[in-house]
Amino acid sequence: MKNGTTVVVGAGPYGLAVAAHLKGKGVPAQVFGKPMELWQKMPAGLCLKSIWTASSISDPAGKYTIDRYYALNKLPRQEPIPLRNFLNYALWFQQQNVPDLDETYVERLAADGNGFRLELADGRSIEAEKVIVAAGISSFAYLPEYARDLPETLAGHTGTNKDLSAFAGRSVVVIGNGQSALEYAALLNEAGANVELIARGPVRWHTKMLYEKTGPAKHIFYPPGDVGPPGINWLVAFPGLYSRLPDAIRMRLHRRAVLPGGSKWLRPRVEGHVRITEKTQVVKATPCGERLHLVLDDGTTRNIDYMMLGTGYKADVRKLSFLDASLLQKIQVRNGYPILNEDYESSVANLYFAGMLAGHTFGPTCRFVSGTKALAHRIASGVARSS
Repeated sequence: MKNGTTVVVGAGPYGLAVAAHLKGKGVPAQVFGKPMELWQKMPAGLCLKSIWTASSISDPAGKYTIDRYYALNKLPRQEPIPLRNFLNYALWFQQQNVPDLDETYVERLAADGNGFRLELADGRSIEAEKVIVAAGISSFAYLPEYARDLPETLAGHTGTNKDLSAFAGRSVVVIGNGQSALEYAALLNEAGANVELIARGPVRWHTKMLYEKTGPAKHIFYPPGDVGPPGINWLVAFPGLYSRLPDAIRMRLHRRAVLPGGSKWLRPRVEGHVRITEKTQVVKATPCGERLHLVLDDGTTRNIDYMMLGTGYKADVRKLSFLDASLLQKIQVRNGYPILNEDYESSVANLYFAGMLAGHTFGPTCRFVSGTKALAHRIASGVARSS
C-alpha cells in the first residue's frame, strides 16, 4: 500500500460502519480484523439489551438495517433480539459492505514521517496516510485488584467465557450488577450451575414503563438510540451537542446514562433462581487447591469452584498493545480516553478513534451499536474532506 491509503483497525460494529461510510464517500479503505470477534466469543443464549430501533449498524444509505435482514430472511421479529440473530445480521452487513475484509491482526501501529506504518501478524508491513482505530472493548475488561492474579481456571471476566455448560454442577459466584453480570448469572443457572450474584450496590431493573405504555408517544420519551433513562437519553442522543457541554456535566450525564441494571425481560430468569447478595464486596480471593476462597466485607466467606467477573470495561488507550510507545506519547489523553476533535480525530493528525474510546468526548452512545450512525458519518466526512 502507498501513502494516501486509509486503514480501519477493527471489524466490529464500529469498524464495519466506518468502512461502509468511507465507501459511501468514495474513500477506499482497507479494514483489518476478524469480523465481530468479541461477539462471536459470547454464549449463544445471550440476547441484546438494546431495543429494536437501536440495533442496526449504520451504512450511509440505510440499506443494510436489521429490519431488511429480517425481511430478506423471512425471520419473525423478536425482542429481545437473540445474539445469534444479531451476529448473523452483522456478518451479512460485513459481506455486503466490506467484502474484502482482511482478517490479519495489526501487531504494531507507529507514526512514520507524515503518515503511519502498520506491521501485521503475517509479516507484512504497510504504510497509511490515515488510520481509524475501532479496536473494540476486549482490551479494556476491568478486573478488581483482588482478581488480577488469579489463575484462569478459577476466575475470569464474562468476556472470556463462552461455553457455560462446563459449569454444570459447579458453584459459581458472579460479581456485578449490570446487564452482563445478571444475564450470565441467569445463563449459568440454566446451564445447571449453583450460582450466587454478589454486587457492591443494589440490583436495579430497567422497566422502560413509558416505552411500553405510551403507544406512539413512546418516541417522545425514547429516542431511537435508546441510551439512558428518559430525559437523560435525549441529552446524550446527539454526540456533537454532547461534546460541547462542560466536562463536569458530561461526566455526570455519562455516569447516569450507563447506570448498571438489568433488562425487565431478564428479571424472571434471575429472581427466585439465583441467590443475590447486594451491597457487599469481595475483599480477598485466595486459591485453595482446585477451589477459590472468598472473604467478603460483611465478614462472611465463600468456598467456590469459579468466580465470574461481570465488572464491565474501563477505557484506557494505553491498553491497546498494538499502539507504538512513541505514538502513544503523542496522543493527548484524559482519564484513559483520547481527546478528540469534532471529526473524532486525536491530537495526532489523521489518527481517529471510534467506539468506546470516543466516549469521553462524545458520550455513552459510543458504547452501543446505535452510536455507529453519528460516529461513522462524522469520521467518513472528516477523512473525505481532508483527502
